[in-house]
Amino acid sequence: MIHPDGTAATPKRVTIRDVALAAGVSRQTVTRAVNEMPEISEETRQRVMRTVEELGYRPNRFAIDLSRQRTHTVGLIVGTFRNPYYAQLADAFVNELHSRGWQVVVGTADQGEAEAVRSMASQADAIIGYFIEPQSAFAPAARGVPIVSLEERATMPGVHSVELDFRVGIADLVAGLRAKGAGRFAMIDASTPDADGIGLGSPRRRLFEEAVGTPCPVVTEPETIAGGVEGFRKLLALDPQIDTVLAFNDLMAMGAVQGAHGLGIDVPGRVRIVGIDGISLGEAISPTLTTLSLETQVVAAEAASILAELFASEPMPTASITRAVTPVVLWRESA
Repeated sequence: MIHPDGTAATPKRVTIRDVALAAGVSRQTVTRAVNEMPEISEETRQRVMRTVEELGYRPNRFAIDLSRQRTHTVGLIVGTFRNPYYAQLADAFVNELHSRGWQVVVGTADQGEAEAVRSMASQADAIIGYFIEPQSAFAPAARGVPIVSLEERATMPGVHSVELDFRVGIADLVAGLRAKGAGRFAMIDASTPDADGIGLGSPRRRLFEEAVGTPCPVVTEPETIAGGVEGFRKLLALDPQIDTVLAFNDLMAMGAVQGAHGLGIDVPGRVRIVGIDGISLGEAISPTLTTLSLETQVVAAEAASILAELFASEPMPTASITRAVTPVVLWRESA
């Protein structure tokens, strides 16, 4: 189905009532057929199951698991495990979800977000994901399985979110840096392609420039340590007097520290360097990395609370539920 504005709509989740009406039976009969319970004929069971398949009905496995004293399953999709941030995020989620007695299936979006959602929807009662593409690109692949999207606010029915309030977090970071004497800011950004493949400044960059309040040098590099090294070199070529550099993520910030060491530049004496993520690896470099922490454990707890609310409802609500988490500055030695 397509919305009037041309965007794809999330398919309506089929309910047990829809199946009962289509099959000409009661809701109790559908429950017996789906759960392989006695007291119905084989002919009726087969008719109900054909209807289930035709309509794409997915029973509330949470209720089924309770009746059978079994747990239920949550799918977690992250971008890639090549970035240690995602490994730390997955660890926080596995701990949080296991503490609630839920099973976890973890996958990456290396093969594409829609395909990752489609694959996970066949295994899980709900999906939590760190997505980059527009929600209209991946949400329909869930076929009614609820999705909790991380970082960006949900805008489609059936998609919920834990939103990161970068505006407040970055404003706090810039204010703290100014209090420490920062005056000439710069940023190593990561490109964010739009639908036409044109590189745009990331939301983090726009909020950073808003907080700084004046134009500052910005370069765009891959989200890697090598990208941070090269980005730092380019920034100094643009403005040798910069004294504070924010990197799009911690990996790039660690690369910037490495680049500064290679050029004989003291950190933080000559240049302050700050990342975004809050990965523990930032404590293993010298100087230890100041970072805007994305509070992975808090994010995991908030996402789990959304799932608990969804699982407790029959049918599950499609109206978006959103929680907000504010990133927090971890002041270390690099700034």
